[in-house]
Amino acid sequence: MKNKIIIIALLLTGFVNALSSKSFASNKGGKEKVVIQTSAQCGECQEKIESAIKKLDGIKSVDLNLDTKKVTVVYDSLLTTLDKIKSAISNAGYDADDVKANSTAYDNLPSCCKKGGKE
Repeated sequence: MKNKIIIIALLLTGFVNALSSKSFASNKGGKEKVVIQTSAQCGECQEKIESAIKKLDGIKSVDLNLDTKKVTVVYDSLLTTLDKIKSAISNAGYDADDVKANSTAYDNLPSCCKKGGKE
């Protein structure tokens, strides 16, 4: 009888440890940082792109540098993906690395936001 109680206690201890380890790993999150080349032209582009990205779950920070047209995104990879971020940029009307702008969204951008609009 004592042996059964000891075995059950050990199993429960192992089970509790396994659960707490998994929970701890989830608390760390999958924090990622990416830099994406965009087709941003002006401050309005910056607002649209940053706003589109911020709508996604798990976004920690977004910063678009207009001089380089690159957006730096820090996000939780357990809640979103690089593909979703690029898709959000594309659906706002802008290129995102190899993902081309959604043509309908691009056509609806003001002229200053279209390629060559700032120049």
